[in-house]
Amino acid sequence: MMKKIILALIVIGLTLSALGLLRIGYFEAKAELAQYLMQTAWEKSKNLLKDFSNQLDQKVDSGKANITPWPWADTWPVFKMAIPKISSLSLVLKDASGESLAFGPGLLTTKLYPGEKGNSFIAAHRDTHFERLGELIVGDIILIEHLTAKTLRFEVDQIEIVDSRTNQPIIDTNDTRLTLVTCYPFVATKSNTPYRYLVSGRLVIPTSKSVTKNPLSAETKLASRH
Repeated sequence: MMKKIILALIVIGLTLSALGLLRIGYFEAKAELAQYLMQTAWEKSKNLLKDFSNQLDQKVDSGKANITPWPWADTWPVFKMAIPKISSLSLVLKDASGESLAFGPGLLTTKLYPGEKGNSFIAAHRDTHFERLGELIVGDIILIEHLTAKTLRFEVDQIEIVDSRTNQPIIDTNDTRLTLVTCYPFVATKSNTPYRYLVSGRLVIPTSKSVTKNPLSAETKLASRH
């Protein structure tokens, strides 16, 4: 199965290149296929940690959780994120390096996880996983599921556009906050822009267990009906 998926990536890349759609089509396809591979790694990590479900915090022993999605990967999923308003469900990688963001959202604040006091940041490209981020409004919900099955709920209360040349993200806040960030504007011919679109929410309802087997999927499917 792994070899077939990797071969599919190569075939897609060659085909779209021949059609002149390499930049848009190939990267979108790669992001989708990467999420599939990361889902497998995520499930393996959760299985390895099933005996540690009573841990106090969301963080786990990295030696047990670092399951890479493909053999040469230098990153791995650390939690799952759902945004019901835009029917988005994705796995978030351990960092936000250029290589990681090519495959999915990444954690910018690698020392601060969602659910810990302060402002944790997740970044993604504006033309893939965060292409609909601009549709969110104050009051919308962002869900985070950690490997230990703890699910956290954040409510959007701040949306702003900042210039990265003059504005630095504030991490040390008095509340528990999650901020999603991507390049701005969403539709642009230039790949390099100093502007960032920030959607920030505060923790409102932390729950250790959910009433459904997969609360993130359930809320995402519900949102898609509206």
